[in-house]
Amino acid sequence: MKLKEAAAVAIVVLITSIYVFMSPLIRGLELTNLFFYMDVWPTALAVFGYAIAYLASKRFNFHRFIPLYLGLGASALTITYWHLPANSLFGYGVCPADLNNPLLYQAKRLSYVAVGFLLYGVAVKISKPWREALAIALGKVMGWYGLYLTLTETPIYVAPPVIFSTALHHEAGFAMIVSMLFLDFLAVFSLVSHVFKGHPASPYPLLTEKN
Repeated sequence: MKLKEAAAVAIVVLITSIYVFMSPLIRGLELTNLFFYMDVWPTALAVFGYAIAYLASKRFNFHRFIPLYLGLGASALTITYWHLPANSLFGYGVCPADLNNPLLYQAKRLSYVAVGFLLYGVAVKISKPWREALAIALGKVMGWYGLYLTLTETPIYVAPPVIFSTALHHEAGFAMIVSMLFLDFLAVFSLVSHVFKGHPASPYPLLTEKN
């Protein structure tokens, strides 16, 4: 088994174990930590879906049936929708109302697994520099929204009895900004590594001595 396959299997086993054996802890964190609820656990589920898609691609070429722009658009719309505050978008926003509705609760989590599937289908169709560019773009969206949350003076994620305080909004916003910087660092490091890959190191060119 190759290293990437082993890592994918480990991710699937780890996330499945957490979901099965630590559901009360996950639920408690979702109810008390806005950043964990909106970004940390959904990201873990998307990575879970991505890992499953990677393993499945070893047997089935399913990703060829996922159009590039459809995969990108569906992923972006799904992530955006689950971040819309309750009663926004003409009353169709649901965040964090899904915490009060078992069907919505499971639908959100399954949709993030599906996002992971779609993103794998997208990733295999684009070059490495474009993947880095997408990571940077995602980071910028997260950073700007994080800035908005840090500046808000009243809670916007409220769906009684679930009420995230203003302080939790500020904490989540700050964490998003830090996440943006982390994504930028990883993307730029990966891009630079890609650019210089295959170029052997050479001494710094010295000036030609004049006769």
